[in-house]
Amino acid sequence: MEKIKEEIRQIAREALTGKKVDIILAWEKGPLWYDSYPAFFTKEEEVDSLTWDSFCINNLSKYLLEETMADKKVGVFVKGCDALAFNQMMQDNRIRRDNVVVYGLPCPGMIDPDKVRAKRLNRGLTEVKQSGDELIFVTKDGEITVPAHEVYYDKCLYCHYPNPVVYDQLIGEKVAAETALDRSERFSQVEALEALSAEERFAYWDSQFSKCMRCFACRNVCPACSCERCTFDDDDLDILGKAREDSEDQFFHLIRAYHVVGRCIDCGECSRVCPQDIPLEKLNRKLIKDINALYGEYQAGLDPSTKAPLVTYQLEDADSFTAGEKGGKGT
Repeated sequence: MEKIKEEIRQIAREALTGKKVDIILAWEKGPLWYDSYPAFFTKEEEVDSLTWDSFCINNLSKYLLEETMADKKVGVFVKGCDALAFNQMMQDNRIRRDNVVVYGLPCPGMIDPDKVRAKRLNRGLTEVKQSGDELIFVTKDGEITVPAHEVYYDKCLYCHYPNPVVYDQLIGEKVAAETALDRSERFSQVEALEALSAEERFAYWDSQFSKCMRCFACRNVCPACSCERCTFDDDDLDILGKAREDSEDQFFHLIRAYHVVGRCIDCGECSRVCPQDIPLEKLNRKLIKDINALYGEYQAGLDPSTKAPLVTYQLEDADSFTAGEKGGKGT
């Protein structure tokens, strides 16, 4: 990744000095080993702090909203999940394609700091290097090599699109299918929940949603939640009270899940940023699984010219609402 990082910096410098873009959106390295966060770069001299490493987990596309609508030319670096988000936001008419230069970055996977701490690999950590399917943790006491899949985010293990699906310029080589992570069990956790009784499923989600703090981090980070004004922020509607109520917390999460159904790209950012570790990706994947079963496989953000299943109608569509039916053509 070090070689790619230098190439990224050079591309950013040339884009800014040549006035190809007004702003570069990428990641910047913070003071901590796991701290690589989204940042805007507007001057050539700022580019030296731009980074690309195994901790650049943040999906950058959401940060394009205000800048592109303000008629600023933005250069953005995108991973596979960022690219899906970019396409989905473009399909939702929330960003302007002609105001963005997209630089694609094939992504082998990103490291989960919690898994690193659990293995105590963070002690004296100075650098992390990639070697094929292994990661080398360089510490003050020496090097420790571990299989990459043991410390990658769970969402990266299930990622179907590690290579960007849209870009103006691709940087580096694509992740080869034969070296990609095993993504065959994408819906395994959903299927485990489906196997429970209705009462058990309700008890599970009731216990999860009761942890909600209403910080709205899940909504704020979601690229599919891109409304100019969120219903839950409208004081005139009085949808949510000031005091927390379990029923209202359930209402918020269920409404948000159905709001993004058919548009959720399954980037997993909602679960990652949740301070209460609510497994929101299970809820989103359940809806994705159902859409695939009813209407055929569909990946939000893959092709912005293709309409989502829930905004189109065909006579052949499955009718799961007919009494006594579990799909099939309606009458």
